[in-house]
Amino acid sequence: MPVTAEEYPKGREHAGRGGIMLAKNVCEALFRMIDRKIDTSEPLRAEYLRGYQRGIEVHFLGVPDERAEEHSLLIVHSGGGSGDPYIDSYARGYRHGFEGISPENPSSSSFSKSKSLRIASIV
Repeated sequence: MPVTAEEYPKGREHAGRGGIMLAKNVCEALFRMIDRKIDTSEPLRAEYLRGYQRGIEVHFLGVPDERAEEHSLLIVHSGGGSGDPYIDSYARGYRHGFEGISPENPSSSSFSKSKSLRIASIV
């Protein structure tokens, strides 16, 4: 079913491959913020955020055919199925970013309360 840009919040438009595009300035600001969080996070949290960022990219760009297998594998491992906590963390972040939900709360931080990272309100 075709969708017009008017049906989306400001700054978004329908992409040709099934994804949705954010305005470039919104996307760049969001990714800069995530990059800063990655730089200051403990390793497992950093992997989660890397996956989250990649999931956002795929959400907005769509899943290209050559990446469909990788996408499926990451979704499967998002429940903790790989046996490696870093892969599981990345995959969980990927799924959350792809689904457009707010990032997980780290145990001792207010990261997900950050207004500009509330991706669910953008999506």
